[in-house]
Amino acid sequence: MESIYPRRVPVMGNLTGNGWTVASQESVLSLIVVLGSSVSLVGLIFAFITYSLFSDLRTMSGTALMYMLANMFLTQLFYVVGVGGVQEDNLCLCLAFGIHYLRLAIISWLCVMTYDMLITFRNNVNLNPRPEPVNVLISRFVKYSLFAWGVPSLSVIAASVMRVTVNHQTIDNLNPYNCWFFEKTIYNVTFAVPALCCFAAIVDSLVRSWLTARATVGLQVDKKTRLKMHRKRTLQLHLYVKIATLLFAVNVFGYVARNGSPASDPVAWIAYNVGHSLQGILVALAVTCNCQVLKIYTRSFARRRRRRPRNGSATALFDKRDNDISDTTYLQNLTWDPVPLPV
Repeated sequence: MESIYPRRVPVMGNLTGNGWTVASQESVLSLIVVLGSSVSLVGLIFAFITYSLFSDLRTMSGTALMYMLANMFLTQLFYVVGVGGVQEDNLCLCLAFGIHYLRLAIISWLCVMTYDMLITFRNNVNLNPRPEPVNVLISRFVKYSLFAWGVPSLSVIAASVMRVTVNHQTIDNLNPYNCWFFEKTIYNVTFAVPALCCFAAIVDSLVRSWLTARATVGLQVDKKTRLKMHRKRTLQLHLYVKIATLLFAVNVFGYVARNGSPASDPVAWIAYNVGHSLQGILVALAVTCNCQVLKIYTRSFARRRRRRPRNGSATALFDKRDNDISDTTYLQNLTWDPVPLPV
């Protein structure tokens, strides 16, 4: 590990009379990032396993959410590797391109999720969505995948071309930003602009989904059905609004930190690192600790509990029969009572 993290190592003697030195602050911030990212990685694994186990959650939006969780997991992992500075120049550059791709892929998959929610609300006026043909679902998922994977790929290609032709950036400029942020022009053109466009599309899909859900809920005649539909669609809307707000806030802090300087304005840099390290666990809690997922967990546990009493009752029945048979071994129980009629 000495060859990877030689530049920012916690030093116990870096305390002065006025407070902490810059090296100590960077060490504490690196420790916070590592701890927060570790918790986020565990939470993301749990959320991914949850959506993999239950078929009720593996809808089109649920599948897109699983891809977003996988990208977020890799982003947290790569950022932990790059925290504190990397000595190897090629490794730092590879991490920069990887994090650049994954960060934009997270936003792209969120854009896909919100758009699919809008399509689902439009095509299903009833409470229970009607099943769609398999070929339609496959075609839609292929289009979603081309968009979610294509936008980050084009961004990385543009960033690499700009880095070679426009600005021959040195690796030392990446180290203060944990091997992610490129030069300001490259970052603003290849990441900030596509991310802003995706967030604009996300807001548009959320607003139109809310209007569509409001109109379809009003069409329901039965009051009970109306309340169920309102609760179900409001839950999905609130979930996506929470995720979008969190990701937007983290990226805003990153934009301010990159266009400024971590030394001159450390507030945005600290806020970005803390938000980036905790976003995984916050998203995992949002997608797993909600009414829909908890209801599926409760239903699964209830089914298991129903199976256990059946086995217990069968065992009790066999035990009762064994007891009855054992009772007949006594001599007084071997007599015919009543006496059978003669033939």
